[in-house]
Amino acid sequence: MKIVDCVSEAISNAFARPLQTALIAVLSAALAFAAFILPWATVSQAHAMLEQDIAEGRSIMVVGSSGGRISTERCDLLRSVAGVTTAGAVLRSVELRSAGGRPISAVLVTPGLPVLQWPELPDLAPRSIVVPSTQNALASGVPTPVMIDGAERQLTAGGLAMSAGRISSLHSVVMIPSSFQSLASECYIEATPGAEAGVAALSAAWFPASEGARTIPLVPGKQAGATGQELLSSSPQLWVILCAVGIIVFAVGSSVWSRRHDFAVYQQLGLSHRGSLVMSLVESTITVYIPAAGGILAAVVIAAFGEVRTEALEFASASAAMFLLGTAIVPVVATFICTSVGRSSAGKL
Repeated sequence: MKIVDCVSEAISNAFARPLQTALIAVLSAALAFAAFILPWATVSQAHAMLEQDIAEGRSIMVVGSSGGRISTERCDLLRSVAGVTTAGAVLRSVELRSAGGRPISAVLVTPGLPVLQWPELPDLAPRSIVVPSTQNALASGVPTPVMIDGAERQLTAGGLAMSAGRISSLHSVVMIPSSFQSLASECYIEATPGAEAGVAALSAAWFPASEGARTIPLVPGKQAGATGQELLSSSPQLWVILCAVGIIVFAVGSSVWSRRHDFAVYQQLGLSHRGSLVMSLVESTITVYIPAAGGILAAVVIAAFGEVRTEALEFASASAAMFLLGTAIVPVVATFICTSVGRSSAGKL
């Protein structure tokens, strides 16, 4: 048989059994769709969980000392350590009163603490204070005469926090950034996700228990299997792809086996190994590759309606590419079945 005849016969065979062809095509499209959309959804969910963890302050730890002997220099130095997002210390509480004489809860802090408590705030101007949303006695941007430790000073509310903040004990406290004190009662540290253990160990070394310091997580960690990193690491991507490819190979192999008598006739007509491979490639293109491309395209369109994350798209694209690469074995397996089964059946004709 000539190559042109093999191509023509493969196309005719594909459309001569519309139900069988449609079933394999739908299966290929569905598995290709899943090969893209499931990894995309997994990474998107992991990122959403990570962002939620960061918003809740799950990577924050606090170094406390009952004697107020935490070095502010060391606390600020932690901000330059790899794995630390930011760090800030509570120096001490101060007596703060508004112009009308109303007492206001306030603390002196190092400049890094407002950033840790309210990440959405812009950089603060010098001699400005941060007013939480629960306080309305201080007007933002307007110099306000306040009493600090018995002395009157002019301070400006340079930042108005709209959220409650991530440190519950400081939700309603006005923060006054200061760097004139060398010792603090507490140092808060925010680690990047995954670096908590290393940062905690470094903090314990810098603030040893022998000096009355103790490092503890501010917010308890989630249960095992609930974090974004664990969700990604437990993703059965490879096994899913192998199973999907196995299903496609089985479906195409079953289709070829059901037509073993046809291939016996082709063998009698002089079908070569090359011709068998051409026929398998053409049929695989019609029943597997074109539907699979359509399934991936549909998954991309659906993913485009969600929040576009580069990492999720890269992960999903790699998964879809692995699936398509795995399906390259389909025409090889089909060719082997064509030749071996066809030759065996030809001997019985």
